[in-house]
Amino acid sequence: MIEVYRGSDYFVGQLLKGLMEQEGLQVHLNGVALQGGLGEVPALGHLSIPVNDADRERAEEIVAAYERGDFALQDED
Repeated sequence: MIEVYRGSDYFVGQLLKGLMEQEGLQVHLNGVALQGGLGEVPALGHLSIPVNDADRERAEEIVAAYERGDFALQDED
């Protein structure tokens, strides 16, 4: 397994996990249980998404597309 995402935002982690699962990748969001235990302690990078080595390229493409804004919702006029 190889890590393709590390961050602190639970919602972004869940979104990326869901996008990868839609592509048929087997993923897990690590560090979710730490979210409630952190309390007021500032912690960065406690969430991570590992994928199988064979899925690394596709998973990295999904993360890059998210970071470019390819999945952003468009405002309707």
